Amino acid sequence: PTELKPDIVANMGELRSNHWHMGLDVRTNQVVNQRVVAAADGYVAFVGIKPLSFGRWIVINHPNGLSTLYGHLNTFEPRLEAYVTEQQYKNESWQAELEIPAGLFPVKKGDFISYSGTTGGSQGPHVHWEIFDTKSGRRLNPSLFVNHIADNIDPTIVRMAMYDRGNSTFDQSPQLIKLSKAGGVYGVPGGTISTNLNKLSFAIQAYDTRNGTSNQDGIYSARLFLDGREVSSFYIDSVDYDATRYMNCHVDYKMKANGGAWVQHVQKLPGDRGGVYYDLGANAIINLYDTLLHNVKIIVGDASGNNSTINFNVKNNGDNAPVARGYEWQPNQLNRVFKYDFEAYLPIYTLYDRMNSGYSRKPGTASNSVSGVHKLGENNLPAHTVFEVRIKPDKTISFENKNKVVVKRTGSRSEVRKAAWSGEWMTAQFRDFGNFEAFIDNVAPTIPSLGSGEVVNLNKASRITFTPTDNFGIADFRAEVNGKWLRFTNDKGRTWVYNFDSRVPAGVHDLTVTVTDIAGNKTTRSWKFSRGVTYTPPIAETTKYNSEGEDDEDPVTKPVVAKKALSPTKTTAKKTTAPAKQAATKKVADSKKVADKKTVAKKAATKPVAGSNAKTIATKKEPVKKAAPKKKN
Repeated sequence: PTELKPDIVANMGELRSNHWHMGLDVRTNQVVNQRVVAAADGYVAFVGIKPLSFGRWIVINHPNGLSTLYGHLNTFEPRLEAYVTEQQYKNESWQAELEIPAGLFPVKKGDFISYSGTTGGSQGPHVHWEIFDTKSGRRLNPSLFVNHIADNIDPTIVRMAMYDRGNSTFDQSPQLIKLSKAGGVYGVPGGTISTNLNKLSFAIQAYDTRNGTSNQDGIYSARLFLDGREVSSFYIDSVDYDATRYMNCHVDYKMKANGGAWVQHVQKLPGDRGGVYYDLGANAIINLYDTLLHNVKIIVGDASGNNSTINFNVKNNGDNAPVARGYEWQPNQLNRVFKYDFEAYLPIYTLYDRMNSGYSRKPGTASNSVSGVHKLGENNLPAHTVFEVRIKPDKTISFENKNKVVVKRTGSRSEVRKAAWSGEWMTAQFRDFGNFEAFIDNVAPTIPSLGSGEVVNLNKASRITFTPTDNFGIADFRAEVNGKWLRFTNDKGRTWVYNFDSRVPAGVHDLTVTVTDIAGNKTTRSWKFSRGVTYTPPIAETTKYNSEGEDDEDPVTKPVVAKKALSPTKTTAKKTTAPAKQAATKKVADSKKVADKKTVAKKAATKPVAGSNAKTIATKKEPVKKAAPKKKN
């Protein structure tokens, strides 16, 4: 998807947190703003912008029923960039997922569509590229379509793991088996594994590489044969995004969560519905109910057709098999927890293997805690679908605070959700196990200052940034300049950035920022800032006095605020040279017509006023009539 020599840094099927890598990562010479081009004829069908993930991305639909995706981009092609900007301001949202009308932005193969970047979840400059079926959205392995990248290197198999499938894979540490390579084939020490297990399965730690690079890519396939018959296999040839989280049961999740390596199950777990395993009409679990030697062969392949093989024997040594343990929760069924102040509801496809609820409770200790701390499951075990937790408060919550309750999960990482009320229960939804506790949050977010002074001077600035903070998390950020929404980006999910553009011309402007946290607390701050001009404060003017002594007190200097007190000017106003007070005092001292205060006041009251009835003003003391209200249209 670039005009550079192809250089792949990651392939489809690499193992990532909670997902498979779904395409190719193409290097851009370790710099951003390389030209990204259309892989084939078609039209731009979709544009997305959001924090983390792909950052900024484009989807092109092609006439053959396939689509291509280009991610981690910087600025789009100018016409497309202008269209997206217009939609963002129309919707008053930086985040955007826009379906583009067919034919609005047609492209030919090789047409420029964007500059490359490192936006979103990217850790370095590259382009993420995917191929998928337009109708179903199922991602296809791009390596099966790209044949001009040299690769004649077999995958490397690091080691093997063996599991007792009479018990849950979550409830054990597997037996790790060293491998050695001889004559191009991997084997186990002594050539035979002797075990007391009568139900077992295998997993492998492996990676692939290509000519000219030492980068460790993901493998494409693994096939298991028992006594010459293929009983299980997986292929990373196509994956749905709806199914990519099933990667968590394709690997030993617990081992990785505890700091170990990625190992991939060759035989699927009972709750795996991800679709990468092939049903071969055989029981994938190896059952050893005799003491005979059985041959096992595992073939590991890459998308270029290169293969590596593990060949060994396995036998039951006749010792007693481990006792099968019982479990509270089962995969492929609804699972629940009912306690007097805590409940959890796990939908039917939440679990990948058997496990216990692991429930326990301890008191909450924080001053704003309104519940116990409820432990559910284990931090190092996965859940597939969103599940609901319900917590009953252990303190009285006032009516005004009921809308300020959040539920926090702690464990491998922290998550916070605003609580919903169902009768006397506080409810929230999560997708990971851990410790759950409810809190009242009355603390509003903190917004850092834009700068100092009555008007913040931003003449030398190229952008404005804000990194607001909150004790439980930010839910929304909104900025307005001169009363209109202003687009701040939030690419990495923490700092909001506005790069100066034509929306803020030279002048003095009003900026208002409002930040809302998860509980609904809001903070608003406002500033005036100057841009491209020299700001001059309002000029103080001297009150004028006549020579007849209408005012016998010392004259004073009074500030006169102009109608546009903060109007910009490109020139500095001249300073007043004569002290106004001294000049006015001299004028009064030189006057020989100064009377006492009563006389002056009387004269001032009877003096004609230009454009008015002087007699009426002098003799009548009627209240001033209010002007009649204007009629509304």
